[in-house]
Amino acid sequence: MTKQQPPVDGYCEQCGFNYDTGDLQGTVTLLIRQAADCSMALTRAAAGPDPNVVRLRPEPDVWSAIEYACHVRDVLETQRYRIAQCLAEDRPVYAPMDRTGRVKQLKYEHQDPMEVAAALMGFAREFGAAARVLTPPQLGKLGLYNYPVRAPRTLGWIIRHTAHEIQHHRLDLTTILAKVEPPIVPKAKPEPPPAEDTDTSDDTSEATAEATSEATAEATSEASAD
Repeated sequence: MTKQQPPVDGYCEQCGFNYDTGDLQGTVTLLIRQAADCSMALTRAAAGPDPNVVRLRPEPDVWSAIEYACHVRDVLETQRYRIAQCLAEDRPVYAPMDRTGRVKQLKYEHQDPMEVAAALMGFAREFGAAARVLTPPQLGKLGLYNYPVRAPRTLGWIIRHTAHEIQHHRLDLTTILAKVEPPIVPKAKPEPPPAEDTDTSDDTSEATAEATSEATAEATSEASAD
């Protein structure tokens, strides 16, 4: 993960997300678009000249692109479940996601990037569909959230926090790939064939013509002398 934990309220100076602006529909649309960016960045890198670049960590304590993508996928799946839990329970208490433990338990670094990218988008659409239909009273409902500290949070905050997670990790993912991906070097153009030296040919032709003319003149002179 990143060394500095992002804020969970207000404005995030690292990725530009603001908890205090934007309506529900706009926030959900942003979330789905950012999730699509994560998915496409992962698949594009995995389809490049070195597919294993998605598994490289730029630093020992910073996740790789595939690890961030797996985390985004699991965040979307978990938050979709929390929406359902909040609507079904009077006083929901959300179980910790164990975001760091999942990295080793689920072997993030060994997962197939194409499958991860597809699942990420699937959960983004499911989360978006569930969030778009929430009513104002439902958005104001409280549940006990565990991150970063145990505190009551509204369902509306969960929607915004999820959008922040996706936007922030999109930045993490694309920044990491920019560091570890090999540069794209264009193929060298083939050397053009050497041009024919037309001047030499002309000189040769002229020399041959002169020699022939001189030989003819000499033969004529000899014939005249006889």
